[in-house]
Amino acid sequence: AVWGGAGGPASVLFIDAASYGVSVVVLLRLAHVPQPEPGSRPTIIRDLRDGWEEFRSRTWLWLTTVQFALFNALVWAPYLVLGPVVAEHRLGGAGAWGLVLAANSAGSIVGGLVLLGRKPRRPFLLSVVATFGYVFTPALLASNLALPFVCAAAAVTGFGGAVGQALDNTVTQKRVPVEVLGRITAYQTLGAFALGPLGLVIAGPLGSAFGIGAFLAFGAVFQFATVALMLALPTVRHLDMEDEDLSEPSDTVVETVIEDEAPVSPPSPSPASSGG
Repeated sequence: AVWGGAGGPASVLFIDAASYGVSVVVLLRLAHVPQPEPGSRPTIIRDLRDGWEEFRSRTWLWLTTVQFALFNALVWAPYLVLGPVVAEHRLGGAGAWGLVLAANSAGSIVGGLVLLGRKPRRPFLLSVVATFGYVFTPALLASNLALPFVCAAAAVTGFGGAVGQALDNTVTQKRVPVEVLGRITAYQTLGAFALGPLGLVIAGPLGSAFGIGAFLAFGAVFQFATVALMLALPTVRHLDMEDEDLSEPSDTVVETVIEDEAPVSPPSPSPASSGG
């Protein structure tokens, strides 16, 4: 919106596209990630089957994935489609919507900074509680409150989203064996976003049929209810108090890569252990 006559939205989108080019360069410079030995790689069908077994055997994983699938369809997609319409009709146009998105991003950055160096005692429970933050933006967009209040709500949403996602990813990496982490993450991502395109399609027609404010308010209530339901489930409340699933808890992805890249030094002499 600020760019204005210098090129309009097209130039902004071009800059955005160029940023992805920078990302490609950065990804190409990543250190080599360890790969299976030749001849030990299973077939893709076996990978999919084993990954599914690992995924569905963890109730907390598939429950949160189902929750986010419904969230993306009924809360986030309507926010993305109908939010700009509310901004155009009530908040001041494209510039106002840009401020809402900027406030969301600012909240995300603050959430990430707040988590740096912290290790909550109940990370999974806190990650679920943090998703209450997604209630605020659709609720304020559905109201008649002015732009500053909507921006404040967007900042809370961004903060909660960053905290929830970071902690959820941390718990997943701690509780899932490194050899199946990629497959489980793939099922998580596919499940969480599978209904998103449908949500984008139906947001406009349902907003027209029931009213934009009413549909956004429904999304806010739906998110609040589903998070409250998740918190009521013992498998969610008690996960942090259970032993981790990993046979070797220190065997995380990061440590695996670091160990693979580290120079090899001769082992120092040590007393013989008495165990087998």
